[in-house]
Amino acid sequence: MDAVRLPRTPLWDRRDRDLSSKQRRKKAAFLEAQSLARRGKVSLDEALKQRKLHRTEALRNTSSVKIVHGKLVPKVSDKTPRSLRIYEKGKRSHVEVANSRVASDIGRYWNAVGILTETGNSKALRYLHRQRFKDIHGRIHTLEKDPKVILELEARKPKPESIPIYKS
Repeated sequence: MDAVRLPRTPLWDRRDRDLSSKQRRKKAAFLEAQSLARRGKVSLDEALKQRKLHRTEALRNTSSVKIVHGKLVPKVSDKTPRSLRIYEKGKRSHVEVANSRVASDIGRYWNAVGILTETGNSKALRYLHRQRFKDIHGRIHTLEKDPKVILELEARKPKPESIPIYKS
């Protein structure tokens, strides 16, 4: 009787909780390299080299890259799970999203939060494309868009203490 083989999910396409800390670090390095390549800063091969990852490792461990004319190229979008933090219901929380499109929207959210904290302008928060999304478990999350709540949460963040180095 022949054994049935299940398809193997590439390593970095698995959830973070299923990975060791070393595998998580490699996955994070790959995602950074992929982001640089998608933005056109450097080629994916060069970005991987900077992060001490091999192209064969990327091909073996994820399904979000392809070879075009002999060069490694990131796909336009991917389904690599990522763990991200958000503000939701007046609290900071961590969610694991299932694809790069939702992760990009959360990145735009953090850019809008940065504009709010630096300038006090909440206009960028109002024009966000996505304010609700599903996480990897199917739960719906809503991004906090109230400027007062966001500023309060940002004020609660621990600030690095300034320690004088020299005696005055």
